[in-house]
Amino acid sequence: MNSTNGTFNFLGTEVTVEPAASTQTQRFFVTLTIFTISLIGLIGNLAVFMFATTLKTLQNSFGRLSASQSFAEAVLCAVFLCFYCPMVLLDIPSFKIVSAHAGLILLFCYDVCIFSHLFIAFNRLCAISFPIEYSNIFNDRNTRILISLAYAIPCFTSIYMHLANNCLLPYVDFGWYFGVNTSADCDVIRFYVDFCKDFGVVAAIAIVDVGTIVMIKVTAPGMRQMSANCLQSQKKREREITFVKQCLIQGAVFVTELLFFFIISTMQTKPVLIFLCTTVAWSLVHTIDPLVLILLNREFRNMLLKNPIGRGRTTRVTYSTQPIDNTSSHN
Repeated sequence: MNSTNGTFNFLGTEVTVEPAASTQTQRFFVTLTIFTISLIGLIGNLAVFMFATTLKTLQNSFGRLSASQSFAEAVLCAVFLCFYCPMVLLDIPSFKIVSAHAGLILLFCYDVCIFSHLFIAFNRLCAISFPIEYSNIFNDRNTRILISLAYAIPCFTSIYMHLANNCLLPYVDFGWYFGVNTSADCDVIRFYVDFCKDFGVVAAIAIVDVGTIVMIKVTAPGMRQMSANCLQSQKKREREITFVKQCLIQGAVFVTELLFFFIISTMQTKPVLIFLCTTVAWSLVHTIDPLVLILLNREFRNMLLKNPIGRGRTTRVTYSTQPIDNTSSHN
């Protein structure tokens, strides 16, 4: 769209925007890739959010935490869809000027997602390990506190990293990604506040999920004795298998994305490879996340295919993350 440098006034400051280094054809395929990924992710996350907020069976801690996470992921996908795609395809200078702030929003939503995942992991562990006390542990007040923390912690870290220390996340045309300002201070801040934090949270999620899987095995004999019939035991076993698959897939997806974004991308010199390791990996993880939930839960798929949102309030669903004990508030 632009073939020459452009100078613009932004918040009283003259800003010079370089023209795109990539060709129109390259930008078209980059835009098509992210548009497809983000559109699927936006639809998937909105579907999870709407059902989590409307179904009576999900008017509990797990449902509210899932809705909170899906909302943040939907916003992230919307930013890629409505901001990134037009900026790249049309090479819009004004979008490039404010791209650092869009990058800040993307980072914030990503952090909300991983902290929500952590709290949902603890939710699953308590549901399996303490089915009787579960409703007291994850009551309305504590759930609201956890949701507030899932948004407050990323808000603090994002402001500290990208505003207070000027480590912004502007769009970089070579590689079509949001990059961090290069300086010694920013490199240190990014490593500890961003990289170590993300890996630490994902590692904590993995540890909690492993503990939950162990508790499933530990409590299995007692639950089999309490089962009224073989059909109930079979359904419980199916839920356990689904839960394990969900934990493994979601954990593997987040770890893979972190490795590609922070480590493998730094080894690349070709823009296409940088794009795949950064922007594609970043947007794809938030598209896979709701799809895992949808694809691994047959009842959820049936609702999406057959039931309108308005009629979903009378539909009963059993999730892989629900407590096994029938006394739990999830059932």
